[in-house]
Amino acid sequence: MKTYYMITARGFIDAQNGSDIRERIISILVEHPRDILIDCKHVEYMDSSGFGCLVAALKRVRQYGKELCLCGINSQLRSILELAGLDQIIPIFSSMEDCIAHVTTQL
Repeated sequence: MKTYYMITARGFIDAQNGSDIRERIISILVEHPRDILIDCKHVEYMDSSGFGCLVAALKRVRQYGKELCLCGINSQLRSILELAGLDQIIPIFSSMEDCIAHVTTQL
């Protein structure tokens, strides 16, 4: 079974918070490469800097041959991700359970 690491994001994701999440993901990958799941159910808002940090994190995760997934996103944030086309490159799941099932059943 594949292993994963769950990160819980909270509040407002901007340049500072987004950078903190990206750096945390990088340190996880360096120590123990694994798929990364970001639980966003407590995220109230994400600005363009936060989206940029998310894309930068995705690139690093893919360099390690791993996957980055999001779950628990509110409808407003999901709409923005879809408008930006990020839902085409980052798997988004309604629930944590669906996200975990996706990651653990991938080859």
